[in-house]
Amino acid sequence: MSDLLAHPFFPFALGALALLLAVPGIVAFVRGQQDAGDLERRLARRGGAAEPSSKRQESRIGRAMMGFADQAVPAHEAEVSAVRAKLAHAGFTGQSAVSRYFAARFICVVLPQIGLFFALPYLDGLPQYGPLVISVILVLAGLAAPGKFLDHRISERRIAGSAGFPDMMDLLVACVEAGLSLDAAVQRVGEELELRHPVIAGHLRTLSLELRAGKTRKMAWRAFAERMGIEEAGSLSTMLRQAEEMGTSLGQTLRVFSADMRQRRILRAEEKAMALPAQMTLPLILFVFPVLLGVLILPAVVMLGEVMG
Repeated sequence: MSDLLAHPFFPFALGALALLLAVPGIVAFVRGQQDAGDLERRLARRGGAAEPSSKRQESRIGRAMMGFADQAVPAHEAEVSAVRAKLAHAGFTGQSAVSRYFAARFICVVLPQIGLFFALPYLDGLPQYGPLVISVILVLAGLAAPGKFLDHRISERRIAGSAGFPDMMDLLVACVEAGLSLDAAVQRVGEELELRHPVIAGHLRTLSLELRAGKTRKMAWRAFAERMGIEEAGSLSTMLRQAEEMGTSLGQTLRVFSADMRQRRILRAEEKAMALPAQMTLPLILFVFPVLLGVLILPAVVMLGEVMG
């Protein structure tokens, strides 16, 4: 086995085998793109409109890339729906977001393998099964990297939403008490928070569009809470639904809820401040205490050495 891996023609044989295995997929992809191009040309000829050559070339490249991304999407609708919901929480709401996600997963798996293939001649000092172990690690890392990126982005967006939610409530209370309706207040607050809290502004913009499109207020606010994915948004949605059903004053209800949000912000800051001494204990023990101990003991050690000498 070691003699086979050390053979100078082994990388080329491995590359030829990989290319041979990839030929059927490449041929099917090229045929699909040719059929799609023929169909679009027939439709354009029937409509009597001709595109410029530059735009046609750009559209061909874009269609090829999107066709590759679409073929990377699995056929199971449940998995696609779960990924679409996760991408929406991460802020990727485009029509091709799911296709691009699975294409990115495919690229993250294939590109490291290609790099490892070209690096095999320079990895002579590895053990016998070293390249195989590295290949498996790269595959696992490539499969996990897009999901980790999405989780990190979702966590950042939720933290940003929680940090800016009290500001949103203060502006919403001010707009409602100034005489605006709740729908108009949502649109106005979204415009005001565009620079300070862009995450919340994007969610409010979507909420405003849904309300203007005719969606019921209860369903629109519930969808808003699901998109944000934080506890404060769910509490606000429930509170507005109960206020609408019971006929209570909307301005007074929003003011009480806004005061509760400010109190939560203060409590969260106090919690972080109280946890700071416990978090600083380990760095103090590891870095400050040895230095302080050395400063205190070093003069006595020097004097003791002089006396003993």
